[in-house]
Amino acid sequence: MTQFVLILYLCSFVNIEPVCLPGKILSLEFNNYNKCILEGYRQSYAHLKDLDQDRVNEEKMAIKFQCKKINLEKKEV
Repeated sequence: MTQFVLILYLCSFVNIEPVCLPGKILSLEFNNYNKCILEGYRQSYAHLKDLDQDRVNEEKMAIKFQCKKINLEKKEV
C-alpha cells in the first residue's frame, strides 16, 4: 500500500543560497499525493503565521515542503 508523508523545511532566503533546517516529518499520512500537497500549503501557512513577523522579515523565511512516498506492507490476518 502506497501512502505519502508530509515533510516541512524552514528556510532562510537572506543569502544567495537558501539555508534550510532539517525537515520535520508531520505525523500525518495521506492516501494520495494531491491530499498531501494541499495539506502542505495549509501547514506551511499555519507555521509561518505562528513565527515572529520581524524574524520572518529579517531572515526572509519561507517553508518548503515535499510529499514523500512510503510503502506500507499489508499485514495478513
